[in-house]
Amino acid sequence: MLLGRRAASASPSAGQDPRPRSGPRNRDRYLDLWRAAALVRVVVYHVFGWVWLTVLFPAMGLMFALAGSLMASSLDRSGPKAIARRLRRLLPPLWAFAAVAVPLMLFTGWGAAPTAHLGWGELLWWIFPARTPPTGSQSWAWAFNAVLWYIVTYLWLVLLSPALLAAFRRWPWRTLAVAVAVPVASLFGVVQIGGYFNEQATNVGTYVACWLLGFAHHDGLLKRLPARRYAIAVAAFALAGAAWVLAAAWSSGSFDLNRIPGGNTFWSIAFVATVLRFRPRLDWLAQIRPLNRTVELLNARAVTIYLWHMPAGLLAAIGLSSMVLSDWAGNVVLRLTVVWLLTAVAVALLGWVEDLAARRSPTLIPRTGTSPKATVRPVEAPSTLTTSTESTPALPVPRRIGPGDRWHRGMVATVATLAACLAFTALNVLPGTPTQSQDRHPRHETMHYLSDLLLVLEDPSAPEPAAQSIPLPPTPTNVDDARPRGVVTPAPSRLRVHPPPGCERLRAVIEVVDTDNDGVQVTFAVRTDGVTVYESSARSRGDLAEEIDVDVTEATFVDLVATSSAGRASTIWADGRFVCIS
Repeated sequence: MLLGRRAASASPSAGQDPRPRSGPRNRDRYLDLWRAAALVRVVVYHVFGWVWLTVLFPAMGLMFALAGSLMASSLDRSGPKAIARRLRRLLPPLWAFAAVAVPLMLFTGWGAAPTAHLGWGELLWWIFPARTPPTGSQSWAWAFNAVLWYIVTYLWLVLLSPALLAAFRRWPWRTLAVAVAVPVASLFGVVQIGGYFNEQATNVGTYVACWLLGFAHHDGLLKRLPARRYAIAVAAFALAGAAWVLAAAWSSGSFDLNRIPGGNTFWSIAFVATVLRFRPRLDWLAQIRPLNRTVELLNARAVTIYLWHMPAGLLAAIGLSSMVLSDWAGNVVLRLTVVWLLTAVAVALLGWVEDLAARRSPTLIPRTGTSPKATVRPVEAPSTLTTSTESTPALPVPRRIGPGDRWHRGMVATVATLAACLAFTALNVLPGTPTQSQDRHPRHETMHYLSDLLLVLEDPSAPEPAAQSIPLPPTPTNVDDARPRGVVTPAPSRLRVHPPPGCERLRAVIEVVDTDNDGVQVTFAVRTDGVTVYESSARSRGDLAEEIDVDVTEATFVDLVATSSAGRASTIWADGRFVCIS
């Protein structure tokens, strides 16, 4: 969850004063730790595009569940005023982000009105994000709204929370069952989602069940269920979610959980329910001061980090495009370090907006209230409301549910094993699980042409390639009608480009256009993150053009290399485009 602090206030049960009590609010360090881990996972996924992370750790579902728990607590304390408080925490950091992003895009060539219904009126969504705000046509502009879907979905769930909480507390399990059934009904066409807010409705339908699990966590329902019944239910959701993900991967070729709404819901429920079942003591966290401080900082500046990490990742990719270390691990560490440093700059410059939004004194480095010597105890979940018409078993509730119970051990083992298997399968480590798309399953392909992206041309024979870098203009270079949107390069040369997130294929038509003499031969190659994934045979002027289709899934950068023998040549990558399949 990206917003606010977790307050430990009990739900008002019958005979109690529903008004919030005065006094200090304790933080739930267990939830803080998971929230920080989820934020780090999101950043790593967006920097490297590692699809296996989405199934190993479904961070978005967990973040919505933690947000739902906090929202229930806020509604208990403040009633409908909690909505205004949540929006006050959410919108100012977004406005600060927009104050940089929108003028930057306008001043660098955003001249055409957005194609959606409202035209330039779509800029309204930068002020009140009920819909994903628009961006310009620049090749880098996507970095400023790629992650805003979470902010939009969070906003809708906050606005719906009073009605959702009322329904949940009257019919808790029926309400949760309806939320789980929404993606299933959508899959079979029982529920049709469309219209101007289609994307937002789909996202809300995907994550509303996790939001309701947050309500259940706040009200103590998750602790009251018997261990056997709870573990069996979680295992059922985990198996159903894993099967759904595998089936979707079979048909689409992608294990990206973000593209599998129903499987996302079921798998996230299993993961979230496992995490929220336990409330362990975290005394050890306060003793590890660097880790404790990192968790506190990530929670205090979560919105700013979430908004700015994607532009930071794009800047890091461009800045490091000519700096490739010899080993894979070194490249990962280098890029992550640069991304976090750039994000830290944004946090230092604009993080204070979160302090103002929370009505705290603005500080460069947020102050926190946990003393390293203090005993950190979990915040006890409030009891279930007596207004519910669905009874839960009147069984003794243990003070703390631990993983030592055999049912809990089995539940954790089931979810962990399935998560590891899905992640390994996404990495193609486990054999026998084909993920090729089947012709009978329709697919939607989105094209991103090379001629529209930021390209860096380098001469690999130069003593200092970085000094020879030539940014190519982001406009098509049409040679003739037979070779549309061609990008012409000399040979030898290396053309570096960063594929848009989620793109899986690179397609182009390669041809030798001209040479110094008839004896010159050219070899074309495609490299992803420094590894050659395609290499042509030697080609001469006059040879027929060849169409290539190369897998670039999860590539951080792609090099298009043309090498020549006995002279120089001119080559073309015609109709070159990255293909995103959904």
